[in-house]
Amino acid sequence: MKINTINPMLGLDRYESWKSAWMNKDELNELSYISNQCNPEDVLLSSKLFFPDFIVDGEGVFLENKYDIDVVRCWLEKFNGDLHATERMINHMHIYDVFDGCSENVDDRVFEQLAAVIAFSWRLVLREKFSDRNFSVVVSNSDQDYGPVVTFFQII
Repeated sequence: MKINTINPMLGLDRYESWKSAWMNKDELNELSYISNQCNPEDVLLSSKLFFPDFIVDGEGVFLENKYDIDVVRCWLEKFNGDLHATERMINHMHIYDVFDGCSENVDDRVFEQLAAVIAFSWRLVLREKFSDRNFSVVVSNSDQDYGPVVTFFQII
């Protein structure tokens, strides 16, 4: 019995194009593509998307790359001390922004799937690093958002 950790991937035009150039297509898979096309440094650097660093400020937990003490204080003031709302505001990642240097046309399903995988990994890492706290990790992709967005905040 096969158990998928993440859903089967859709909209992978680059992968499918690469795979179509090979004679033995049935012997190829995602790891074959990574082995043939990806640099180990790129793969290692991309792990920061899935396993980010955090800053703990008082009771708050924030993405290290989004943390600025003055910004945290500003949002806490704006939200009348609501830590949940402040974490939600600061701890978000717009997936389109992560790839703003990508000039290729990428299927929107790729960004949506990537957001789901990032959310899955954040749930795991938050549970591992903060076992005494409860977090909600949310993916949104509404008309008000700029593409898929992943965010997390504590459930208090």
